Amino acid sequence: MVKTPSGTKEKRFIDLKGTKTETGETQTMQVGKQNKNGTPVSREVKALDDIQKATKQRPVFIPYNNSNSVAPLNPFKAF
Repeated sequence: MVKTPSGTKEKRFIDLKGTKTETGETQTMQVGKQNKNGTPVSREVKALDDIQKATKQRPVFIPYNNSNSVAPLNPFKAF
């Protein structure tokens, strides 16, 4: 859970978070619905913005409703 006192909501939940054991570097991901034009729906944008303001890192957005978009099998591999 991420506290977001100045955000749209008081707190947000990150869907996925990974940490490189060698460096301690972290990456976060949000899974959500996207519009027909490929952009995240409004509630997802608000969540992404709130988390970015609180953590200084914007989560990677992974859409779940577009059959043309393929989420990486291992989203942390490139990380």
